[in-house]
Amino acid sequence: MLKEIDLERPGGREHLRGALRDGFFLVRNTVPESLLDEACAFLHAFFALAPDAKTTCRVAGSNGQAGYTPPPPEQTGTGTAPDWKELFHWGAPLPARHPLRMRYPARYPDPYFPDHLVPGIGSALRELHARLARFQHDVVRTLADALGAHPDYFTDMLEDGPVVNRATWHPPMDQAPSAHQVWAAEHQDFDLITALPRATASGLEVLVDGEWLAVDAPPGHAVVNVGTALARLTNGFARAAVHRVVAQPGQSGGRLSILQFCHPAPWTTLTPLRVADAEPAPQRFATLTADELFQRSMYGINHLTAPPLRTPAP
Repeated sequence: MLKEIDLERPGGREHLRGALRDGFFLVRNTVPESLLDEACAFLHAFFALAPDAKTTCRVAGSNGQAGYTPPPPEQTGTGTAPDWKELFHWGAPLPARHPLRMRYPARYPDPYFPDHLVPGIGSALRELHARLARFQHDVVRTLADALGAHPDYFTDMLEDGPVVNRATWHPPMDQAPSAHQVWAAEHQDFDLITALPRATASGLEVLVDGEWLAVDAPPGHAVVNVGTALARLTNGFARAAVHRVVAQPGQSGGRLSILQFCHPAPWTTLTPLRVADAEPAPQRFATLTADELFQRSMYGINHLTAPPLRTPAP
């Protein structure tokens, strides 16, 4: 069973540290349920559009930071089966002359919202992004205190970081080509933490002691999972949890979920933190920058591309 954290009454240090060692935990969500419902309605309308209309919303060169990503084609041969999903990403813009945007342009594309196809979607998604980002900052402040760090330790490295929202539409599995076996194969996130408010259907599972545990965020809560950046920053004290999304046998219908990746700014150096009062352990990870970890992770999953950036025409 997942540990639960109430940000107003977070509990003792050992409770919070136990949640970090689990890698997945529940947090009482400060994002209004009405806003989540509104965003889901707009996203349902978007994903229900014809494929040709959605394809016009792709943002070339964004490495999954903005716009629409269609489901992968059917694969042949013995390779790993691809995930069965469609994606839409968005974030908040940085000024054109901001040094991070000039230095890492592919990490900071202009957000794109298809209001010409789904009127009103941009306003709702912008508000959801801002509210989820504030929620995640509150979470990492609480976690920093539990680790013996200054409350602003993590929020400092998140300042102007590429915090990205992802909406995932998992179409019904009975519509999937034969190569697609699961909605999303087992993986770890490579950010600091990820917030996952309630989805429209079950399917999320986390690997605990060699067994898959079904996880659902009840209303008023979000599932938060530890990413590899936080695992490195704590020298493995926090666990980057392995998770997947699967449809149960006989499960009908699709699944819509919204999450937010909390990435440190690319110029952040991920030097392992000495966790206060923790048993000393040999240094497990070399020091990398957040961008180096991102590039290595994207290359490892075959998602590293760098064509010129463009924004779709409305």
